[in-house]
Parts: sequence; C-alpha cells; structure tokens
Amino acid sequence: MVEKAAPLAHGQIDVLILQALVRKLVAKGVLTPDDVRAMLLEAAMNLDLVGSALTPEAAGIIVQEDLAPAFLGG
Repeated sequence: MVEKAAPLAHGQIDVLILQALVRKLVAKGVLTPDDVRAMLLEAAMNLDLVGSALTPEAAGIIVQEDLAPAFLGG
C-alpha cells in the first residue's frame, strides 16, 4: 500500500522556501530580476481565476503588485 505524503505542518512553508530559493538564485546571478518577472508573467497568464486565462494586462498587474514583490523582496 502506498501512503500519501503528509501535508506540511505549517502550510505556508513551501511558499517561503520557494521565495527564498528564487531570491538566492537572483543573488547568485543565476537569474535576473527581469527573468523572474518574465517567468512570473508567463505563469500568471495561465492562471484560471475567473473561468478563463487572465488577460496579459490582468496578469501583469498581479505580477507587478503581488508576485514580484513577494519573490524579489521589497
């Protein structure tokens, strides 16, 4: 019998680790902030929050106001 992995105890730890990983990759020069923004925009444009993919404008606002600051800091 294969058991399902237990969820993380703190719920948001995976988000914090992902944010720290992206910041470390930027700090080491593996990614630029522009690379991160471009990847976030591509990912956001594929989100289905309202029954269809977001428009480029809506995805851009989400990246600018929410995602980029969360992943790049500040």
